Amino acid sequence: MTDTTLTRTHGLAGGLRVRLRLARPADHDAVRALLLGQGHVASDFQVRRLLGFDPSRHLVLAAVAPVDGTETLVGLGGIELEPDADVDTLVVDDRLTDGLAPVLREALLRRAHGRGSRAA
Repeated sequence: MTDTTLTRTHGLAGGLRVRLRLARPADHDAVRALLLGQGHVASDFQVRRLLGFDPSRHLVLAAVAPVDGTETLVGLGGIELEPDADVDTLVVDDRLTDGLAPVLREALLRRAHGRGSRAA
């Protein structure tokens, strides 16, 4: 069975449709805004470090959705790519999303655990 997590949109309870993709350095300002909106202050260094992950060891997914006609970062999650890893970063915009946290968590766990079991 193929994992289509990153190739489809995910409908949330409130009607918002989100797409999961790999986070990238260009997300820097959006990540800072997301974190600040959820009460977390992050320095430029901290955001660069989060987005400068080694994709062979760590996965950071961005959840984006169309908000007022613009692709908007509404969630971010990270996990080490190991069979027994647990999500180490999970931030969602609670004002815009309803049910995103479990979708993002499950996607991260599936990708990490699946990759870890193949590498073993």
